[in-house]
Amino acid sequence: MGPSILIVDDEFGLAEMLREMLMEVGYQVVVAIHGQGALHVLRDRRVDLVLTDIMMPIMDGPELARTIRADPNLRTIPIVMMTSLPSAVPTETGLYEGVLRKPFAPGMLLAIIEACLQGRDDLKH
Repeated sequence: MGPSILIVDDEFGLAEMLREMLMEVGYQVVVAIHGQGALHVLRDRRVDLVLTDIMMPIMDGPELARTIRADPNLRTIPIVMMTSLPSAVPTETGLYEGVLRKPFAPGMLLAIIEACLQGRDDLKH
């Protein structure tokens, strides 16, 4: 089985479309609708990459990323932010590995995921 990706987005239709597309190309995928839900997933399951929207209710993407980076057990997980508002992208160094501007092409999504996962020795089979 391929690497595991956690999609965090409150737009259910987009999250489901991304889940189906990524599963078709061999990724294991789990979905959460906000940052708090993502943290519950991360307590129970190891993932290899977090793909998160920036603007969400309850806990937004940047707050989720800060929480992941502060946890010694999670801090090495690559994070990719998604947004339709370029002005919403946080500028903190080391918070995330990439940004996808909505709408994005499937090829762009796959390229950024592969780029983030390539350096992870624990993912090489």
